[in-house]
Amino acid sequence: MSFNTLLIHTCDIGQLTQTGANDYGTPVNTWPTVGHTSEPCRLISTSGREVKVGAEVVISDWKLFIDILASIDEQDRVSNIRLASTDGLIDASTYEVLLVQPRSNGVGGHHKECFLQKVA
Repeated sequence: MSFNTLLIHTCDIGQLTQTGANDYGTPVNTWPTVGHTSEPCRLISTSGREVKVGAEVVISDWKLFIDILASIDEQDRVSNIRLASTDGLIDASTYEVLLVQPRSNGVGGHHKECFLQKVA
């Protein structure tokens, strides 16, 4: 069984983009999904893992498995989780990517494990 057959979901990946600053000088962030829609993946719930994000420690309750070539980084957002076989929407929530860990199969890069936190 290949890894790709285990990716039973698809998702949209919004990449962090700063679009300027507000009246107080704080950066305004958006997460456009241009070119990063319907990425094969697998989302699972976990029992919680502490992940250090900057100076904070947050709890990640979700893990996303995705192809090694997928363009995803910390602070990106994942949304619109769909069942790949039917394209049926499973979860319209938005998740923030807290940590991306590339995994190897002993020869080279195999897949990425991303720890997520639900934001909306």
